[in-house]
Amino acid sequence: MAEYTSTTEGFQRAMKWSLTGPPNEAKDYVEATVMPTFYHVMNSQKLSYDTYIKGIEEWRGKTSDYEPQVHEFLRDGDKLAGRMTGTITIEGSATFFESFMFGKVDSETGKLEWLVERSVWGPIGGQAEYGVN
Repeated sequence: MAEYTSTTEGFQRAMKWSLTGPPNEAKDYVEATVMPTFYHVMNSQKLSYDTYIKGIEEWRGKTSDYEPQVHEFLRDGDKLAGRMTGTITIEGSATFFESFMFGKVDSETGKLEWLVERSVWGPIGGQAEYGVN
């Protein structure tokens, strides 16, 4: 829906919803925010629509206390860009992250056609350990 890709506030809601909720509701999130032909490139790894759903389910199952904060958001026609930081607890370990995202939005539905994301993360108060190269 366009509400998730048109404003900073909407994008913030979508980012929070992504990893909040039970794993079996991940498909509801995905269907509301992306096209059926969607693909996600995360740190150079391309994920298909079905793999993306499975990834959201998996992350929802091992995370808690997810607090993303969108700092920058830009929408220009069908292009979208954003930067967010935040904290998340992964299997009991408190973690910080920073993500840069670039995407294409379907003009009729407002859903994402694709998203390219580059993220780093590591222990709170420490250096990023993952996604650093």
